[in-house]
Amino acid sequence: MIKLIESKNDIIASEDNPFGVRIRSMAQVYGAGEPFARFWVQDGGSSLAKLDDAVVLESREADWEELAGFLRMLDAKTVSCPEEAAGHLGLPVSGRGEIMRLSGAAESPFHADVEQNPGLREIYALLCEAKSETFVPPEFESFYMDMSYRTRHGAAVSVGIHTEGRLAACALCSSMTERAAVLSAVAVLPDDRRKGLGRCAVAALTALLNREAVYLLRADGENEEFYRSMGFVPDGRWAQIRF
Repeated sequence: MIKLIESKNDIIASEDNPFGVRIRSMAQVYGAGEPFARFWVQDGGSSLAKLDDAVVLESREADWEELAGFLRMLDAKTVSCPEEAAGHLGLPVSGRGEIMRLSGAAESPFHADVEQNPGLREIYALLCEAKSETFVPPEFESFYMDMSYRTRHGAAVSVGIHTEGRLAACALCSSMTERAAVLSAVAVLPDDRRKGLGRCAVAALTALLNREAVYLLRADGENEEFYRSMGFVPDGRWAQIRF
């Protein structure tokens, strides 16, 4: 049985994986009483959260047939979950990759021009410049409203590096709890790549977070050596389901 959670104090998602961290952080920011932010738990311990049209699933022991039917009813566009769960659900997967985990802070030379929480319009413009086949920026309005609200409520933080008066690199964390955090984006202007700016941004952000663990979801074929060289190690697999 899948039950609606009506109090954020009843969230049982774990902080030992990026999906649980995202669910707990969402509950911390929005609570369980908003129509656009909903939380559920299935008997057996699997947790779900839906923000607008995006769902996060932390799966444990699950009734996969019930979960698959429930997800189809939610009118969601995407579901982020462990890759194994996506296989059990039998729903269409649009992307997959490796979960990576960092304990402590990434090592990198300090950059004097690191700014905490640069303007979100600047960040969004940089994300659009850095888009790729596996990374497509969200719509501006939803990105701006969500990231702004999370930042004001202590559940998100970003850093940026300016060169020649423009934002050349940034790193974002949009989900964090007391123990863990999830990096949601790292971007560098195409003309400023291979200069160490991305390393500096990630190192500055992880040092600022100062959490027991920092997670990221890396798409297959992208940036593996970059993150490994900074101390991130494999910690499972993720998948995105798209309806």
